[in-house]
Amino acid sequence: FSTLMQKIYSGKQLDILYAQAAQLDKLSAQDHIERAAVAFERELLRHYSLGGRSIYVFAGAGRCGAYALSIAQTLSRRGHTVFAYLFYRGGKLSPECEAVRERLPRDTFRLEEVFTDFTPPKIASGDLIIDGLFGADLQTPLSAGYVGLVKFLNESSAPIVSIEIPSGLFAEDNSGNKLDSVICAERTIAFDSPKLAFFFRENEPYVGAWSCLSLGISPQAQHGIDTAYYHVQDAALSLALQKRPRFSIELPREKALLLTYVKGHIGKTLLSARAAFRAGCSELHALVPTEEALSISLTLPELTVHTPSDEAKLLTGINAYRTVVIGEGFGTDEEALHLLESLLTPSYSRPFLLEGDGIALLSSDRKLLKKLPKNSILIASHLEMDAMFGDFRSDRERLERALELARECDIYVILRGTYSAVCAPTGTAFFDTTGNTGLQTQGASNVLAGVIAGLLGQGYQSITAAVLGLHLVGLSAELYAGRYSERSLTATSLIDLLGEAYHQLEAK
Repeated sequence: FSTLMQKIYSGKQLDILYAQAAQLDKLSAQDHIERAAVAFERELLRHYSLGGRSIYVFAGAGRCGAYALSIAQTLSRRGHTVFAYLFYRGGKLSPECEAVRERLPRDTFRLEEVFTDFTPPKIASGDLIIDGLFGADLQTPLSAGYVGLVKFLNESSAPIVSIEIPSGLFAEDNSGNKLDSVICAERTIAFDSPKLAFFFRENEPYVGAWSCLSLGISPQAQHGIDTAYYHVQDAALSLALQKRPRFSIELPREKALLLTYVKGHIGKTLLSARAAFRAGCSELHALVPTEEALSISLTLPELTVHTPSDEAKLLTGINAYRTVVIGEGFGTDEEALHLLESLLTPSYSRPFLLEGDGIALLSSDRKLLKKLPKNSILIASHLEMDAMFGDFRSDRERLERALELARECDIYVILRGTYSAVCAPTGTAFFDTTGNTGLQTQGASNVLAGVIAGLLGQGYQSITAAVLGLHLVGLSAELYAGRYSERSLTATSLIDLLGEAYHQLEAK
């Protein structure tokens, strides 16, 4: 399904994309830039009232500057008060920027071209700044007069909206950047591809809220441009949903197994089990403490419950299960560690699903990572990743370590966060931006584990189960927030809305 995901391109890859779009789609640079200006204005009006305020547009010499000048002209035509500044040295502009500049109506359009000295305008708090100085191809920190310009813009009290990416920010890795010389945008509006930097927490002060507008470049024009990063889309996952033929009820059923040994955690097991059934799993088994078996059986009659007296027989026949979930309630003591080690044998080749206690056990003995069956799935928060491998300086560094772990162990790692990422052993990462702050609620990770287990229990491949499960839970959170408020979201609410989340994907 990656062919229908939104690719996350680097700056250099965008140049290739636009060249292929010009050849295959007959989309000239002029047409593309004009489309961008119209789309940008439409998006701007969704978030800002432009009446009665002055708009200050700062353009650079590259393609981003061409966007900025075209946007300034479009807004000026609509009757808004626009002041445009074009910054470049040595009289050199990119062909795209030069073409837009030549078409500007000099008699009605306010354009100041800045080569050396710049007298800053007086910008009021009610005005709006549009930043189009540098785009995604910037690879060195800003210097000289641009540092002062960025400082001036950041210190103004007017909101800043950046085109493509905040000027001064690198599109991917900012570990070697001077972040005190980066535009602090309130909002960033990109075209055709989000930038990898948008997905990292350390860049949020500069990127602000962001959106990515598609300008109609065909899939054919994107073919052959390989990228390691994707933004998950509904359309791709709707096609990944398994068909359910009328006579499938007569086919053999796969099943999944939840293992809970510690008393007092049966509520979390119940969340995972309910989520697995709502995800479509037809048969689910759970091993629970003897004294809690009756209560969970009565609460969820669909669940097949086992007690420790059945353990030997259950584990002997473990290959009958499509996946085994090692989560909260499995235990984290020495006995639990030895039990996990005994389960990780070459005789069991189905994927394990580990979260909560399972991640804690792997952190206490990282040698077990190498024993995980191929295609197993780890669900780890940022804090759990740090506990396993030490503190990371940035989300970018944390993502790279998760990708490395996935490659080394031939497994999938779900890095849970505001923007969660599914890291595949191929070196590919799938970013999911669904969800909201309600997902920090207690038990949300148990629901996610249950949904993914339920998908594995239906025969989905690990990559599909991980990406689809993450997306379904995120959609459930959004559906709840749209109906009520993300502040009141509970894990049980997530489960109750999984059916509607499925329906939303099926409608695509």
